[in-house]
Amino acid sequence: MSNVSQKEKKCVRYLANEMTKAERSVFEIELSLDDNLFAAFENFQKIWISYPNNELPNQTICFEEILARSRKSERVKSVKFSIKRKAVLSTAFLVVFCLGFYFIGNTQSEYTNHRIAPKGQRLTFILPDSSTVTLNAGSEVKYSSDFGEQRSIWLKGEAFFKVTKNINSPFVVQTNDFDVKVLGTEFNVNSTTINQTVSLAKGKVNVLLKESKDEINLVPNEELVWNSKTNLVIKRNFDVNKVSAWKDNILLLDDEKFQDVLPKINQFYGVNFIIKDSAIANQRIKGAFKSQTIDEFITSLEFISDVSIRKTILNNIEITKYHEN
Repeated sequence: MSNVSQKEKKCVRYLANEMTKAERSVFEIELSLDDNLFAAFENFQKIWISYPNNELPNQTICFEEILARSRKSERVKSVKFSIKRKAVLSTAFLVVFCLGFYFIGNTQSEYTNHRIAPKGQRLTFILPDSSTVTLNAGSEVKYSSDFGEQRSIWLKGEAFFKVTKNINSPFVVQTNDFDVKVLGTEFNVNSTTINQTVSLAKGKVNVLLKESKDEINLVPNEELVWNSKTNLVIKRNFDVNKVSAWKDNILLLDDEKFQDVLPKINQFYGVNFIIKDSAIANQRIKGAFKSQTIDEFITSLEFISDVSIRKTILNNIEITKYHEN
């Protein structure tokens, strides 16, 4: 197969139905614009149809129109070439226009790889382009099998990315509300809370807010905060070590109220802490807990906060005020 050209390989893959929907659509447009590719395809198509026990895969109606238009134009003299090209380009434009809406609405359906961080655990893995992803507990990503060529990844939750630089292929992180575009960098994305953040450690990123279409560039140690309820956008400096502590299995509580840190604690350990004493809700807590088990964390929390913590049969963990017997 070393003497087979890329065009011939595309023809064979198309006829063998080995292309994704997106690849098939792009190939069909290429056929309408490249006469040499179209001629090669027709040769392979004739062989494919005549070969026993094989059928040509079903094609879209738009593509049938392109084929019919192209075959008819072959009988026209060369002086009509420009007219044929205009007709084909018009048809191709309509195909692209129609398919654009289809694939925008079905982007996630094209993702073939799905990674989820287990409840209460962090997950680190390497993408096909050698970039590294660390997912926070309960977070997930999806990406296609051809990720090395089109570096687009969908994220739900929180993740830290260490991206391998490739100036010819931007790396794009997609969430429901914004896209983050980079070449090579290290950054954290958190879409789990109302205040969603993109925090840049190294390099440069461009953030596109989908609703407003606003684009914001970040430089190292800058963080974008977007409130999903008010649409308020803030760009500020941040502490890289604090924001990314979770990826090193560190639960960092930075002088925060108990009621505010419960979601963070619950996500980190995959449990359900609840406050049973209203006096504790506004009590502040500060500490860094590295690689502690849930039982070790409970012991530490009781010691530094003067609270009593117990597990219930409903798998809740109740925090109450400490009372001496």
